[in-house]
Amino acid sequence: MNDVQDQELSYEAKIYMVDEILTRLDHQETPIDELATDVKLGARLIKELEAKLRQVELAVLDAFRELENE
Repeated sequence: MNDVQDQELSYEAKIYMVDEILTRLDHQETPIDELATDVKLGARLIKELEAKLRQVELAVLDAFRELENE
């Protein structure tokens, strides 16, 4: 999956992908040749999800600050 595709994925789609990766790992369904790739993809998706959460949190906090200043 390239960066352009990643940017087009919604937060929910990324969560689903992480969940799928974790399920495969938990059930030992990931072929050994794909293990490192899945783990790297999962880690990258988690970082992107965390960044999105921080971005949304800051936007919400800014909105509340604006309300308080009115």
